[in-house]
Amino acid sequence: MSKNNYRIAVSIALFSLLLSNTAHAAMDVSYSFGAIVAGIAFIGLGYMATYLFNAPQIRAMLQDELVQVMASGAMLLIIAGVALEVDVFVVSAMRASDPAGSYTGITSAMDAANSVIGGNINNANWTYNAAHDTSLAIGREGSKSLYCTFIGVGYSLNNCGQLNAFRGSLTTIGFVASAALADLFAQQALISLVRNLAFTFLIPIGLFFRCFKASRRAGGAFIAIGFGFYTVYPVATVATDRMLQASVSLPDPILPSVDTCDPYETDNSRARVYVQDYATRLSDFGGAESIIYTLLVRIVFSSMFCLLVTLGFIRAFSQMIGSDIDVSSLARIS
Repeated sequence: MSKNNYRIAVSIALFSLLLSNTAHAAMDVSYSFGAIVAGIAFIGLGYMATYLFNAPQIRAMLQDELVQVMASGAMLLIIAGVALEVDVFVVSAMRASDPAGSYTGITSAMDAANSVIGGNINNANWTYNAAHDTSLAIGREGSKSLYCTFIGVGYSLNNCGQLNAFRGSLTTIGFVASAALADLFAQQALISLVRNLAFTFLIPIGLFFRCFKASRRAGGAFIAIGFGFYTVYPVATVATDRMLQASVSLPDPILPSVDTCDPYETDNSRARVYVQDYATRLSDFGGAESIIYTLLVRIVFSSMFCLLVTLGFIRAFSQMIGSDIDVSSLARIS
């Protein structure tokens, strides 16, 4: 082995030693390390084959590929270090922002993002249940009526039925809340998928592909996707939620309760006042603003914004490491 190749091998060994010291409870770099070792093994076998088949022209190409392996090791070191520092920073920020100590179980940015999403799930679930219960209460009170007969003539008296006009709005609230819940569950599934696959499949396969010229662009794409969703997506989720929560101070979403309707009331004006009073309380601007802000801004808009930020980072990072990903289709889907 030449002197330059010896230096390259020593450098790769030093990188491997550093990578072994960056292990984290939520980050297993052993698969990535194995991918780099596999790349070195393939190049080593090819290098020995050049002597066997007397192909010195290929030997220079393999030396260049060995440099790319070293670059991939350096990239893994940087990625693992950045991910570790991001976890430390996000965990410290979350604990500092909550003196009550409810974030004591958080150990990574993924845990922080899951905590934020869990809080939004509670808000959306509460709104859905409130709309459901209020709609049932309106149906129960609005179904009250009287049937009277006088000298063989029958007629109905239904002063409570006008309440049913509000059930359409409550159905819309329930539909939006259910859509928000589906969005939040999809975010949790995405975070769980990335937590389990980023450093066990996406980044290792990307590092292995990046060791060879033919698959270098695909390797860069895998690395960018894994690193982007593992690091940038949870940070964007936590930062966006904290920014939206701190920028506007709104009361918790509250739907007005339904008062008991008296079906024996014969004065139409009093029955009209009963319905108008509930309409005024239901259309209160403060309550409506709180529901719309929670469901549409803090949940639906926030998830789309975080996904766009992550996709933008993935494209920029992939270009930096020699690849190019067209994320326009994914951005339209988001």
